[in-house]
Amino acid sequence: MSKVCVLSQRVPFPPNKGEKLRTYHQIEFLKRWGYEVEVFSLIETAEDKKNADALAKHLGILVNSYQLDSKFTRYASAFLKGLPISVGAFYSKKLQYVIDEKLKKGSDALLLTASSLSYYIFNSPYHKSTHCRLFMDFMDVDSDKWAQYASSSSLLMRYVYKRESKGIKKLEAKTNQRFDECFLIAKEETQLFSTSVDSSKEITVLGNGLDFDAFYPAKVQPCAKKISAAPHFLFTGVMDYKPNVDAVLWFVEKCWPLIREKAANAKFTVGGMNPTEEIKALAGSEGIDVTGFVDDILPYFHKAHAFVAPFRLARGVQNKVLQAAACKLPIITTTMGAEGISFANADSMWIEDDVDSFVKACVQSIENFELSQRKALSSYQAIVSEYSWEQQLSPLKMAMARI
Repeated sequence: MSKVCVLSQRVPFPPNKGEKLRTYHQIEFLKRWGYEVEVFSLIETAEDKKNADALAKHLGILVNSYQLDSKFTRYASAFLKGLPISVGAFYSKKLQYVIDEKLKKGSDALLLTASSLSYYIFNSPYHKSTHCRLFMDFMDVDSDKWAQYASSSSLLMRYVYKRESKGIKKLEAKTNQRFDECFLIAKEETQLFSTSVDSSKEITVLGNGLDFDAFYPAKVQPCAKKISAAPHFLFTGVMDYKPNVDAVLWFVEKCWPLIREKAANAKFTVGGMNPTEEIKALAGSEGIDVTGFVDDILPYFHKAHAFVAPFRLARGVQNKVLQAAACKLPIITTTMGAEGISFANADSMWIEDDVDSFVKACVQSIENFELSQRKALSSYQAIVSEYSWEQQLSPLKMAMARI
């Protein structure tokens, strides 16, 4: 049996948001495929430690957690050393020592789950001589994400984000050149990486799957009469994450008043943990509800008539769009929201980028029941046939088989 050590920025449990969900399923399937798996995660709170213990118990694996210093200490240290802030944000001297020992021994495979974590490898005196197989799951092209943030931020934050983008890009390129194999979530991401970061080696597409036991259609589908009388739009996500906040604010400020002109009873639910003050302030006005953290998001999918994903800042595949498809909801999104989804086209969802077209699509989802259901069915059939975790993680299985 081969051993795989998984390094994650945060404890990948519970699998209730993007990167946690992806890493959790990778770990679960590695164990299912017969590998001995050991996890190394950074923690900040007592809740993080509880989650680490819960993951160990749930999967029957060894999970090691390392307490991080204060944010000020980590960020200041990274800045003074000329490192990207996100490197400092997830750096622990104790974990560095453990990684040094792993590289020195050279018998395990290491799977890192974020570009910033590769600093642990390059900061080790053994990284050039190790026999460890090194794998990187970039997930998305982080350097481009920071560049996007810079283009829509204040002068001070523009400097911070540009600095971050430049530093992470160097780390991404070095990682691709040194590691045995690297992964990105979609073909579009690999093309972007090749043109803007590094083209020395081809990167493997490793997609996200979906747990069809957790997301499925409502038993009683909505009827046209109900939708027409009380249309209900939904958005879900971690609501202190900049792309999610930007998407919701754009939709509410630019699109929602025009939608309400056509459908005065329309409701919009923003479902997800950690809403910012800007998002909280939307609650209670113009038919808008902000839930905050909920134990189970599925009932909100089942109550909605359509899902909106109006992304203008994004990288990679939006899990929330996959979840909406699995719940057989009509989807109105932007080009960025549809990125990396194999079945995203005009037959399966509305893909619109400007205000007028996005509003028109939302109104069509209310008024044209037959069209809405046809698109929803197309997405549902495609996701069921293509997006199981077993299918999407097959490139990881093949890579590990070469250990």
